[in-house]
Amino acid sequence: MGASNQLLQQEKSQAAPIRDGIAPVAAANTRRLPLLGQWFVDLEPDPGRAALPVVDPSRTDPAAGQLRRLQATGAAAGLAGVLYDNRDRGHSLLPPESFPQLSQTRYDDSFQKEFLDHGAAGKIHFALPVLGNSSTAYTRPPMDRSLARIVLADQANAMRAQDLYAANHLYVYPEHRDHDADLGDRLFAMAPFFILSQGSSYSDRPFLAAAASILAALRPETREFAEARGLIAPTIQMILHRTLAGVRSDADYLSPAAHPTAIDKTALRPSAMITLANSLTGETLPPMVRLRVVRDLQARPGSDYLAANLGERVFTTPSAIGRVWRAFDYTRSISLDASATLDPNGRSLTFHWVVLSGDPEHIRITPQDDRAARVDIEIDWHDPSSTQAPTAPRTTRVEIAAFADNGAHVSAPAYFSIALPIFQNREYDLSGQPARLRALNYGNDPGDPYLDPAIWPTAPWTDHLSWSADGELRIARQRTGEPDLTLVRGAGGFSAPEGPLVHQALPEQTGPLQLHADPDGRHENQ
Repeated sequence: MGASNQLLQQEKSQAAPIRDGIAPVAAANTRRLPLLGQWFVDLEPDPGRAALPVVDPSRTDPAAGQLRRLQATGAAAGLAGVLYDNRDRGHSLLPPESFPQLSQTRYDDSFQKEFLDHGAAGKIHFALPVLGNSSTAYTRPPMDRSLARIVLADQANAMRAQDLYAANHLYVYPEHRDHDADLGDRLFAMAPFFILSQGSSYSDRPFLAAAASILAALRPETREFAEARGLIAPTIQMILHRTLAGVRSDADYLSPAAHPTAIDKTALRPSAMITLANSLTGETLPPMVRLRVVRDLQARPGSDYLAANLGERVFTTPSAIGRVWRAFDYTRSISLDASATLDPNGRSLTFHWVVLSGDPEHIRITPQDDRAARVDIEIDWHDPSSTQAPTAPRTTRVEIAAFADNGAHVSAPAYFSIALPIFQNREYDLSGQPARLRALNYGNDPGDPYLDPAIWPTAPWTDHLSWSADGELRIARQRTGEPDLTLVRGAGGFSAPEGPLVHQALPEQTGPLQLHADPDGRHENQ
């Protein structure tokens, strides 16, 4: 039986002991979890790791001194029983001496041959808490992208990341050209499943060290409490963001300043992180926010927008929701509910909803109860200037974060994101009610904001829309190199003078989506 077939059929496993700081990943101690397409790795922790130094003995910085003093008095949990999962085959390896108590994963040949040890995390679920990294990206144009965009590409990937986040796994990835001044903020959604470091290779290592310091500094009883409830990753995220440079209060934390898409290493404050981490108790630990969609965006594919084979839902998980704006509408609405969020100690919760990206003048968040657990959100179309933060790379998404407040601490956020096709240069008539779209261009022209070719199809035409008083839609299409075309929207979609015309987004050989318009859905280029 081949290695891949053996892995696919593995249903039982036996826990393998961690020895000399090596946590083996092999067929014998893994079992298949078919629901999410994962492998569960059974491991027995090595209690002897606790006798090792908590931090590199050669370090002389204040943060290292703090950790040593906390360890010496028994006030810090340390890192025994925690795994380090490097997923770039040693390219950006956290040196073993940095945090000697960590145990490093080691994949056998059968997993390496299937590349299950490489790239974005998701398919390997460990029995122990995990800190990990992968200083890799997909670099071949035009589909080049960071691991963050790969993790959030679809429902399956996002749900695997959610599963790891809720199981005490936290990974660091470089943004690698997805968050730079010249190219802009190219992410179509955000999530708390990972830390995104500003930069490329090796930019992730300071954040790995920060996460390890935070986890090591937790009190023993606090770590035990958090680990048992799947709160290790949200707690690290909260502490890291709450102590970034310039974040001095809860008001600062509940603002865009504390939640950049990618974080520069100069914003890290290791001593402040350790102090806050060691002050937390199980009784005051905040929860993981859990979101639910009550009423989703309303749009009919092939009618309220052209592409009949594309939806607007990218992913829906408890900690992050990703949508894309395809419809012609000027205003979109969604209702979200965070009432499934439960404080681990039964404390009463209130919720904060914060616009992290987008123009607050074009976003309305209306609480539906006295705790703001449920909200209605309305978002108006944003032009390029209204999506751009003054000091950040240009973005094409609206991002709203939900925080739970238990009276002692404010939680890590959950996210709602919606990406906009700003490149379409839409023109709306705001004189009537409702506002009506008048024109949009499906081309990718020089100077347009970045468009993700895996999400937004392009086409060589410009559409001019006209609306009757009763809502009938007609489109006058100007096509490059072809005669103009008139379309009418009916109950079944769009029709041209020759008959029905079905629009579909199909990938080109190199990957980007191209919008096709064909009679009866026949996929012929126009």
